[in-house]
Amino acid sequence: MASGNPTGQLVRAILDFHDKVENGVGLAFQFNPTEMTMSKSSTPVAQNTANANAPDQQHVTGGPATLKFGTVWFDTYEQGESVYLNYISKLERMAHVDEDLHRPPYVVFMWGANFGSVAGQTPTYVWQLADFSVTYTMFLPDATPVRASCTITLKEVPQEQTQLKSPDTAHVRLLQRGDTLQGLAAAEYDDPAQWRRIAEANGIDDPLSLTPGRRLLIPPILK
Repeated sequence: MASGNPTGQLVRAILDFHDKVENGVGLAFQFNPTEMTMSKSSTPVAQNTANANAPDQQHVTGGPATLKFGTVWFDTYEQGESVYLNYISKLERMAHVDEDLHRPPYVVFMWGANFGSVAGQTPTYVWQLADFSVTYTMFLPDATPVRASCTITLKEVPQEQTQLKSPDTAHVRLLQRGDTLQGLAAAEYDDPAQWRRIAEANGIDDPLSLTPGRRLLIPPILK
């Protein structure tokens, strides 16, 4: 049987920010999940029909999907560093309302070719962190936490909601092949000359060296 990973290299799961640029990746799982549960519901609406023994069941809309992880472990004992600062604080940033977005940031889950998104393509699912709990189980003598177990639940964000922009908020665009800073500026600000604002916000020195799949922070739209 052919393998989806012929090199045999371990692929790490990542919970990354979707619409907010952060330094480095979001949350790289130290140990890959051993269990995930994905659920999605669809509740039909009953429509009464004359001379029928039972009402017709018509589909109107489906409920958001949820993705739940079994216990996820993080351990920084050997490094002697805080497991909170290295890992748990990133979960907190995903759960808290961001002052620029006016809501918690959206996230994507990526793990190999079977889960998440591929560079340059729209993610299969965009999520919000619906719930997480953490239990600290080991501490250094100075009370630094070095081991923690977490449960994490994600809730699907509808595609049309991920595309909404507010003129007074920054947001993130996923670069597609052929995108240019001038083109993005024209689409966002109706002025291609504003490409320098995007370049400066993302530390881009060469506007011709754009990589498909990169997320660019788009500063607030000019009024």
